[in-house]
Amino acid sequence: MHLAAPAEFRNSTICETPEPNLQQRLGIAVVDTIMRHPMLQVGMMDATSKTPSWIQLQSLDLTHHIKWPDLGEHEDFEQTVQETFRAQLDDRFQDVTIKQPGWKITIFRQGNAPIMEVLLTWNHPQFDGAGPLQGIWEETRPQFFNRDKSWAAWCPIRTSPYKTHYRAFFMDNVSLVAILALCRQNKTTITGLLNGLALIAFSLRLDSTVAPAFQSSTVMDHRRNLPPAPPDAPWVRSDRAVGNYVTQCLHRYETELVARIRSKLPADASEGRDLSADLQRELWAVSAQNRQEIVGKLETGLRNDLVGLFKYVTNWQQTMSKMAKRTRQFTWLVTNIGVLDGNTSTRLGTTTTRSPTGGDSKSDDGQRWSIDRAQFGLSAEIPAAAIEFAPVSVAGQGMCISANWPDCAVDETFGENIMADLERWLAQLASL
Repeated sequence: MHLAAPAEFRNSTICETPEPNLQQRLGIAVVDTIMRHPMLQVGMMDATSKTPSWIQLQSLDLTHHIKWPDLGEHEDFEQTVQETFRAQLDDRFQDVTIKQPGWKITIFRQGNAPIMEVLLTWNHPQFDGAGPLQGIWEETRPQFFNRDKSWAAWCPIRTSPYKTHYRAFFMDNVSLVAILALCRQNKTTITGLLNGLALIAFSLRLDSTVAPAFQSSTVMDHRRNLPPAPPDAPWVRSDRAVGNYVTQCLHRYETELVARIRSKLPADASEGRDLSADLQRELWAVSAQNRQEIVGKLETGLRNDLVGLFKYVTNWQQTMSKMAKRTRQFTWLVTNIGVLDGNTSTRLGTTTTRSPTGGDSKSDDGQRWSIDRAQFGLSAEIPAAAIEFAPVSVAGQGMCISANWPDCAVDETFGENIMADLERWLAQLASL
């Protein structure tokens, strides 16, 4: 199987557990997951060649994949976790992928505290968040023709230094429920809303002379288009298969729309004002249109999809190098990993585990597992969008929205202002 150039993603969850045999139980859970998903059992051969490929590994050394850092009693737990999270966004897997898969788990727990943080770090090709006439032209046409005003020419692609800037904010469940109600009322989704808010934020922070129009991308799951899982497949269902099955939906925001939005914005971007009634109407219209475009993309399935181009790529390293020399297309990207079910079906004094065959196993150890929050981030993808937004939520607990951008391509203060806009406006909408 040929691969695209790697990018790392991150996911983090907090679990409540005072269980004494925690390391052993987590190890068993990891092994069970590995055995059910072949993509967790393969390494990568010739990663820097023209034709990288997978190799089935005969054994795995879990000491390379599961780490339990020691945290002192007086260390700042949250600061340590967030520093590690940001550092792992730039981790590289090429030194170990031949003999080991490109994923690892880092688990933080301070003494016998009832809270632990689990960081899953993985190499994007290992698993995941235009048709050949049109598509080949889009990928190979000379730069002379790429004078589309919606391209992100304001943010030139720079390949070095390679460093990820990462920011995140959390929204409590009360606010999230209010936002979801507004989304349903206005016929859109969280993903559509984030695209709409980003459009207003970039329109506010960038002058019309450098960015008269925009393009954004929504990452989409292709599992719905997979064939049914074989009867004996250990992953049971195709929509639960571990692998890299994503595509993208393109959104264009033309000059007239962006100009209309800018006409309703405050003259001074530093004032940080709330959204006016006029801007809210523009926001919901754009967000609803965004959702319709995503639905249309879902309905077309594999037709006219970027994935159709992959068979024409004979040298991925060369392809990615060429992309890094072109004009950046997307100003932002949204990849929504979805909602995690953080609740358990347990009663006090009993732990219930759902097995792949549908049965329940119980133990009277009096422990209960739950997920309080989740956090999702991406490493900077050099030729991709200038800023990438990655929301994830836990049912009944709230949502985290993160953003990343490449160093030297996006000014740090600019990225922080964009995130501050989104946080402020979401809080405003939740209070309505």
